[in-house]
Amino acid sequence: MPVSRFWLVVLILPPALGLAVLPSFGQRMVTLIGIYALLGVGYQAVFGRLGALNLAQGALFGVGAYATALTAPMLGVLAYPLAILVAALVAALAAGPTLRLQSHYFALATLALAALVNLAAVHAENLTGGANGLAGFTRALPRGAVLLAFVWVCLIAAVLFQAQLFRGPLGEGARLLREAPLVAATLGIDASRWRFVAFVVGGALAGLAGACAATVSGVVSPETTGFSVMLLCLTSVVLGGARHPMGAVLGAALAVCLPELFRELQGAWLLAYAVATLAVVLWAPEGLGGLIDRLRGAAPAEPPMPELPDRLPPVVGPQRLVLDKVGKRFGGVEALADVSFAVARGEIVGLVGANGSGKTTLLNVIGGLEHADSGTISLDGGHIEHLPPHAIARAGVGRTFQTTVPGETRSADLLRAIATGAAFLLLDEPAAGATDREREQLAQLLRRLRDAGRGVVVVDHDIALLSRICDRLVCLDRGRVIAIGSPTEVRADPKVRASFLGLADQAA
Repeated sequence: MPVSRFWLVVLILPPALGLAVLPSFGQRMVTLIGIYALLGVGYQAVFGRLGALNLAQGALFGVGAYATALTAPMLGVLAYPLAILVAALVAALAAGPTLRLQSHYFALATLALAALVNLAAVHAENLTGGANGLAGFTRALPRGAVLLAFVWVCLIAAVLFQAQLFRGPLGEGARLLREAPLVAATLGIDASRWRFVAFVVGGALAGLAGACAATVSGVVSPETTGFSVMLLCLTSVVLGGARHPMGAVLGAALAVCLPELFRELQGAWLLAYAVATLAVVLWAPEGLGGLIDRLRGAAPAEPPMPELPDRLPPVVGPQRLVLDKVGKRFGGVEALADVSFAVARGEIVGLVGANGSGKTTLLNVIGGLEHADSGTISLDGGHIEHLPPHAIARAGVGRTFQTTVPGETRSADLLRAIATGAAFLLLDEPAAGATDREREQLAQLLRRLRDAGRGVVVVDHDIALLSRICDRLVCLDRGRVIAIGSPTEVRADPKVRASFLGLADQAA
């Protein structure tokens, strides 16, 4: 989503007012808004864009603050880039063991990282000053209007860069990682690499924010690494809009200004903040940024829908997909047993069988979403059965699913898989729920794919459709291949008629 002129004015207005007309206290407030907005922009990269609940952002903020306090007397303003590097390095070192975890396990791992940083700040007294913290390090650092200008130049650059970066294909990839990670993997998107980069970039921005916060306060203590900073970051980003370009700025403005507005209430301002957070979550889940856009009539950004070109260009890549005695078990259930067949480029192979016969499991095994327990799967002799899904996709195997990404159609899922240029496509019930006209359009598209040199493995219950478009059919029964051949041969096979067509009296 790009930054509109309206939001660009909102973004530039605070530092302009701070530098032109506000007194020193007002400048300090504007500076703090910019600092916490920088922290939030970094947090948006991993939490907002990729949907990963990172609870270590506040600790990385503290790392940047301590790095500045320790090195500023010697390095002066060069302590800022050092703080960025140190925080990014800590994030990178932590990323290895944590980013492989999913969902709440990732959140717990990052919470443990935050706890370790806080413990180090408290107990490494010779380095951090322990509970007393560090002070007297700001003499060579910018202050007042200079610091305000520096913070907001960095913030404006970060907001505009992130908005532009996630405007095109990168934004679509992030959306799929967040909403449909399996689809993203089958499109060749490496979730671990994306999260690593986002985690490190977010940590770098947190380090810069911590460095500037240390300059403003003049004191760094273990509280700087405490969970209260993380909670402020999380709630402000949610309030402002986790994926809105201006979400971190709006949330930071609330987080900084509300305590001052409700100062007479003392600690009760937290109640006002909690009420505001609950109201936004219930009635404006897109955040204040999205709510303001809605009220001013701005059209919401729609994800780009893939389009089918008029002419499908010939593809390059592997020529032959071969399965040899592939087996897969789930506990005591044998889902696949000794499945063997091959698919050549320019060939459509239909996979048929009764419900529970193993068709979707077989597609999952070929695409890497499940690993085969036995047998081999190869592309032109190169084994892929133990590769992760994104690596298999990059090797030339695309995939569609029975269930689509929320808000999308089956055709969008299919067109996205085609757009990858994969030499082989695995289609899971692409005609389910389709009208007769849509089925005919699908048949024409599959023929065009075959003419362009694609190899297609298609699962569907419409045996008549598959008989018209497939060169061969493979019938599964309880995870085993019971027939392979032309559509006419397979439909006439007695075992197929018994297991799939339900004509037991014809079985031999």
